[in-house]
Amino acid sequence: MNPTNDPRRAARYAAWAFALAGPVTLLGAIANADRFAREGGNVAPIVGAGIFALFLALLIPVLPWRRWDPRATMVLPLLAIVVITVAEIGSKSSRTVDGAMSTGAIVTLIFVWIGLTQTRGWSLGIAPIVMLSLGVAFAYQDAPVSVATTMMSVLLAAIVGELVAWVKHADNNRSDELGLVIESTSRLREDADRSAAASRLVDTAVALLRVPNVAVYLETGDGRFVRAASVGDLVSQEHRVEGIVSGPSVRAVEAGTELMVPLVGRSGVARGLIVATGRRRQDEFMLRLAQILGEQAGVRLDDLAAIDALTDETRRDPLTGIGNRRCADQLIEELAPGDVIAVIDLDDLRGINERSGHQGGDCAIRAVAQYLSDAVRSGDAVARLGGDEFVIVLRDVGEAAFPLVERIAKDWNHANPDATFSVGAAVYDGGSPQLAVHAADGALFAAKRDGRARAHLADLGLPEVGDASGF
Repeated sequence: MNPTNDPRRAARYAAWAFALAGPVTLLGAIANADRFAREGGNVAPIVGAGIFALFLALLIPVLPWRRWDPRATMVLPLLAIVVITVAEIGSKSSRTVDGAMSTGAIVTLIFVWIGLTQTRGWSLGIAPIVMLSLGVAFAYQDAPVSVATTMMSVLLAAIVGELVAWVKHADNNRSDELGLVIESTSRLREDADRSAAASRLVDTAVALLRVPNVAVYLETGDGRFVRAASVGDLVSQEHRVEGIVSGPSVRAVEAGTELMVPLVGRSGVARGLIVATGRRRQDEFMLRLAQILGEQAGVRLDDLAAIDALTDETRRDPLTGIGNRRCADQLIEELAPGDVIAVIDLDDLRGINERSGHQGGDCAIRAVAQYLSDAVRSGDAVARLGGDEFVIVLRDVGEAAFPLVERIAKDWNHANPDATFSVGAAVYDGGSPQLAVHAADGALFAAKRDGRARAHLADLGLPEVGDASGF
């Protein structure tokens, strides 16, 4: 927690300042007592100010600052100004050059404390109060300090305080930005899939880079990157093909500046891109943070790719290369209303094995698997239930799927009369997915019973198709 947000730390700084100012004030008063007397001054108010400063140094740490607003610590510099003003009026110390210079130095230190412990603007905001107080004190003691000199001295001290506040603010921002990257890359480990990781990266990039338009692209395996998550009014490309560089790159675009951050992990493979566009120019520190974010995100995407590959391997049928029984079970569990499930079974695998041996039967199974994968749409799915039985899930087609199911059976059976298959299909309308599978199995049994090499659709009241073999 920085001093701006922690009044206890600001108060602790003030206590140290008063603890140092007290003895210095006392020693200065004792050393300059004769000079003050010759100039018509009085050392007693300065001694009192020193003793009061020591008292405040002891009191400040025990006050309940935690329960008070952080701005409550501003009472401390105001109190210091009051003490200085009272001491000036009583002692008339600024009649000497040394006294006036000492007062100016103390005022500068007060503004430095304000800059260290408060937000930007406080130093300039309190400057008029200090000008008025010192102006009254100098006028009362007829000090050789003009109003213009007083105002200029206080203004310069306030500017010093503001500069300190600006530097502190910049350092705090750097700390916050680094903390944001650390937190985001740490939480990336919680994301179980690439889409969730992409969404988190978009949120992080918007907060870190402070630009309105951010898109995250993930690699597709063919040299392209497809947009996985984005934010902003600027229309982003759906796909990008980029030559990946080792770090962030910046280029001028119509909307301002485009920053591209490659997501490259330990594998050296580009897993994705962050593309941020806006009017804000990024400095070297921010570019380095963006590179760190890209590297850590790339590592996580490496891990997710390895997990996906391992998961895919456990769901892949070793003979055909399509989904296995585990995959088929998952497809069934994930059926949505309007999906069609079709069960396919070779009509005479035993005969194929007798004619061509088991190797011939395996070849027929692989050929059917490849044909089914090629016959369905990109959003549909094919898996092997086991043996010579397969399952197809046709997404969101309803009753309109039957012509497609019929064509799939007819085209294969026409081209492969020695290795035909039958199909039973059913529409999932909600409820238990197993009921849809049972209906598809019943339709497959009906197709086998009616002569094989055909397709039947269950429970839709459509006319039976009969023979779908095409010969």
